[in-house]
Amino acid sequence: MKRQQFLRAATATAATVAASPFALAGCAPEERATGPAPRGSGPRTLILGVSGEPQSFDPALQQSGGDQRWRWQATFDTLLHCEADGTVVPNAAESYELSDDATTLTMSLRKGMTFSDGSPIDSAAVKATIEHMKEGGGSDSGRVADVEVRIPDDHTVVLEAPRPTGQLPMFMCLAPGAIAEPGQIDSGAVAAAPVSSGPYVLDVAGSTSGSRYRFEKREDYWNADAYSYDVVEFVTMPEATARLNALMSGEIGGAVVTFDQAEEARQSGLHVLAEPGTWTGMYLNDRAGEMVPALGDVRVRRAMNMVFDREAIAAHLYAGEATATAQIFNPGSSAYDASLDGTYPFDVSEARRLMEEAGYADGFGIEVPSVSGDSAFYNPLIIQQLGLIGIRVTEIPLAGPTVLTDILGGRFPVMYTRMGTSSSSLFSIVEALEPGSIWNVMRSEDPALEPLLEEAQVAQGDDADQVYREINAHVVDEAWFVPWVAENTFFAVADASMVPEMTDPFRYCPYLRDFK
Repeated sequence: MKRQQFLRAATATAATVAASPFALAGCAPEERATGPAPRGSGPRTLILGVSGEPQSFDPALQQSGGDQRWRWQATFDTLLHCEADGTVVPNAAESYELSDDATTLTMSLRKGMTFSDGSPIDSAAVKATIEHMKEGGGSDSGRVADVEVRIPDDHTVVLEAPRPTGQLPMFMCLAPGAIAEPGQIDSGAVAAAPVSSGPYVLDVAGSTSGSRYRFEKREDYWNADAYSYDVVEFVTMPEATARLNALMSGEIGGAVVTFDQAEEARQSGLHVLAEPGTWTGMYLNDRAGEMVPALGDVRVRRAMNMVFDREAIAAHLYAGEATATAQIFNPGSSAYDASLDGTYPFDVSEARRLMEEAGYADGFGIEVPSVSGDSAFYNPLIIQQLGLIGIRVTEIPLAGPTVLTDILGGRFPVMYTRMGTSSSSLFSIVEALEPGSIWNVMRSEDPALEPLLEEAQVAQGDDADQVYREINAHVVDEAWFVPWVAENTFFAVADASMVPEMTDPFRYCPYLRDFK
């Protein structure tokens, strides 16, 4: 079965979508944005389909990636803002400075900002939110886990890291840079009815927890002119088929779609933004061979790279909506080097020779996680292709709330992945390659790589780009990963004029301010 057929069948059996007028009782007539909404007497409203339900509005539990961030970004302002090329610019902080050794970030807040309840946004609020993020147990807490926060005065915030951390400014564009009201953090009220520091405020009465969230624009927000809509509504739609149907019927104005839906969306008259946004393939977590000694041999890891026909995967499984690659960096990033994509040609005979040379002609066994969704589809491909060189793969089913813990805890030596990328090379380095990275789950270290990683944190301009490329070349040569393709991500809107440009550096979905 082709991947397209598989995904359609899975979503069709799972989705039972009730007809809904998406109307809110007791509200004045609103202009719904199924295309670029005209300006008139009623509130201008944007309705977006969101792929998942939030745990709560607690800032410590928010994720920086995906479309679920819209809800918290409507609510909480961030200290800094990331542009399309990864450049960090002022936001709630009107200026910032990173020290030459990349250990100290000093930010100056705009004066006169207030929360939606009228209380002042000051450095104490910033400190309280970052410290709550550190201790709150969310997936982004690791970005600031070791950071100390000082507030010399009401409008100055100083972050101090114990080691060079060139990504501190970018982290302040993400969930760790959100600003919440300290009293609500202490009381826990922020989880359900947050006071807003951002461009919109949650309409609690007009929202239904778990399914629909309605936000009204704050005219007293310092940057209100950057946001075109008076009302924004987020409708929880976990199934891709439901989102596409709602887009085509005009019930929502924008949503993420899957690659196998992109052409259907285009044919129906929707405008589809396609951007390289993920790499898909395998993580070789156990590069040191602690669980599976064979994986500590680079010849084995190179052999594993050579049994996958990347060109065929891109052409047949992705219908041309992906490009073959051997590297984890976004094609639009400065670390990316097109010449590296030919490092591991599809060559089973050479792969077998490398296995024999390494002393593993008879192969060995590994365990991989099996989670509903993409891994359930791709694991058979992994089992089949690795079997060509004698590697015996056992699937371990995972489900429930411990899935992420099991994966990030280093339980598996190898796993399928579909990993988001960024136009910021340093972000990808920090996320995946450093010993303390979130996705370096077994804390792999490489003495030859360590000085390059340290230099990457402080290098600037052309020097930084050169270091990023050297890191990429080293990781490809050492076969830390088995990338197959650089996959496009897709976002569909009713009309091209709704999103003239997607300025998000992660290329997954537009910022709220991108909608016009």
